[in-house]
Amino acid sequence: RPPPPKPLEPMLDQITTGIFAGAVFAGYAVLGERLVDRLRGKGIGLHAEVINSFCARFAIPSRTRQGFIKTAKKTGHDLGFLIPGGYFGDGMVGPGGMEWYKNSGIEKWSAVN
Repeated sequence: RPPPPKPLEPMLDQITTGIFAGAVFAGYAVLGERLVDRLRGKGIGLHAEVINSFCARFAIPSRTRQGFIKTAKKTGHDLGFLIPGGYFGDGMVGPGGMEWYKNSGIEKWSAVN
């Protein structure tokens, strides 16, 4: 039997997390949580590619590279990019947003090519 779901973090707490939390929350409401999460995940992946490429180019040790990635994650959280949401589902755009994402080719984007 799966554990019960965690209670949602209150909206006000999420919106006041960081300077960009309001924009992410608005994105959840309009575009939907799945689409915003996919776009945010792609952005995080591209940023990690850039960090990895930078570290490879300048022969920066892996421990330092890992520190850069941890710092980026903490900074993203502090700025409000990583709020959990949980209130809007597919948003106003609905399932069409995910369909657009699948057809757009964004999944194939790369920061280092």
